[in-house]
Amino acid sequence: MSRDELIAYFNGGGDISEVLRGGVRGPDLGPAPAEIPMIVTGVRLPAAVVERLDALAGNDKGGRSGLIRRAIDEFLQRHAGEAAA
Repeated sequence: MSRDELIAYFNGGGDISEVLRGGVRGPDLGPAPAEIPMIVTGVRLPAAVVERLDALAGNDKGGRSGLIRRAIDEFLQRHAGEAAA
């Protein structure tokens, strides 16, 4: 699949379950750190937003992911006890 085909596929809301089903298991990276278990998740963001996040992150060790985690933590604190309608 070419890069353009891949982009079109994901921009069209493509389902990667078939791709993952045929995947080969990689090396065991060991257990996740017990103090902060992390789960990798994907989020689609406009390119301009990613550029702004990267610029804001600069040389910060946490990088883009750290900024996103902090923003989500702040949001969850502000909306503690609420449920989506």
